[in-house]
Amino acid sequence: MLLTRPSYVRPALALLASVPLLLGLVGCSASGDDAVGAVAVAGAGGDDEQADLRVSEATLHPGDPVPRPSGKVVLVVRGGTTTNVGDELRLDLAQLDSLGTVEYAVDDDLATGGRATFSGPLVRTVLELAGADEGTTMRTEALNDYLVDVPVTDATELPLMLATRMNGKRMSVANYGPTRFVYPTEGYGLDPVTYDPRWIWQLRSIEVE
Repeated sequence: MLLTRPSYVRPALALLASVPLLLGLVGCSASGDDAVGAVAVAGAGGDDEQADLRVSEATLHPGDPVPRPSGKVVLVVRGGTTTNVGDELRLDLAQLDSLGTVEYAVDDDLATGGRATFSGPLVRTVLELAGADEGTTMRTEALNDYLVDVPVTDATELPLMLATRMNGKRMSVANYGPTRFVYPTEGYGLDPVTYDPRWIWQLRSIEVE
């Protein structure tokens, strides 16, 4: 059964009505750990930045044929040149893990209300696998029908993560999973008014245009 926006689902919708309140939820810089330090230097180094954040290496690479998922589908990507079911690329958690994963800590004020460490593939890698990295907009949809358009440049210019684990554990639907977008909260100066609504959780699909 899908969640229907209880108090812990998509609070950003209500927050947008009050800029002062939203500004109060900005992820503030705290004394960093090693993961956050890696994020702080990311953004200028291309492949080097991914190496700084990497926690597992890829076994499935852009350009490889992608088989149909053998497990439960957790993400559907449309609009790319690589598909495995009709005109869609459907992915299970094992396939997402096979893209290689990164990890960093963030202030997850909007969802869990605290600091958490997330891991998963970079969104740019997912788009490259789908052959959809030349688009301009990701039309993202959550399980509870929340919709938000996210520029593809967020994925190509930032270490935007498709998180599959929080604090080392897979995320259930009740815990904002099974996948979600996670942005770095330190080192990039991201305006919360612009970026907080893009922290989509319970992510179901990405359509690239």
